[in-house]
Amino acid sequence: MALFTDAEIITPQDLLPYESSLLQVASTHAIDIDQKIVLAKRAVAEKLVLFLQDAGVSDPQWLSRLVIGLSTVVVTPPLKRWLCFEALTRFYAEAYNVQLNSRFNAKWAEYQQEVKSAADQALHAGLGIVYKPLPKPQMPEVAAQQGVAPAEALYVQVSWVDSQGNESALSPINALVANTQSSITVQTAEGALHSPPAAFGWNVYVGSNAKAITLQNGNPLSLGSTWSLPASGIQNGQAGGNGQEPDFIVPISRQIRRG
Repeated sequence: MALFTDAEIITPQDLLPYESSLLQVASTHAIDIDQKIVLAKRAVAEKLVLFLQDAGVSDPQWLSRLVIGLSTVVVTPPLKRWLCFEALTRFYAEAYNVQLNSRFNAKWAEYQQEVKSAADQALHAGLGIVYKPLPKPQMPEVAAQQGVAPAEALYVQVSWVDSQGNESALSPINALVANTQSSITVQTAEGALHSPPAAFGWNVYVGSNAKAITLQNGNPLSLGSTWSLPASGIQNGQAGGNGQEPDFIVPISRQIRRG
């Protein structure tokens, strides 16, 4: 699972299962979906900070919470659902204010109720945290060089790995189109100097299809190293995971704030 402070913990694609016409409405009425997601994340973040402060010693990281913020909070499915409904509430609030359409007003009211329900469910489930966070990496640096691999499009992602084998969420995809026989080299954008403190190494995922990107290295690559596509080409490894699982669930259910 992604960490709350990772980039793009929800995207417009995550909202489409709830509102299939979202992109059409956004285009017609010039509503910035990404901006609504940013505002939703900010609003939920403010509430989570307060809940964790109220949790006190129930949060094993409470002494450092003001310093680390939400960097150790995991985006569990209930929390992600809350974020989605928070974004949709803001989207339809603007749609109604722009158009004064009764349908949009009804959607706005519907998602306000969904936010309350989703927030209650997320908080009753507790907030998942990790002790050694592995943030989502930045888009990797990919360079083409002379080689023997066939000309094709290549899609590359990377992840951080700790000494226990825990893995971060995958980075954004960096794509490269090789017009002639070639090879590629891959590096993390952060290098060794700016890698997360908990990182022991990194993994590289490559595919000729953006939906079929698989692991290419057997053991974690050393921090700051460069990976090169072998002459044998892309390996049929395992697909990437979703990020870190919580190490601990902070109970929140008895301290739910209203408003």
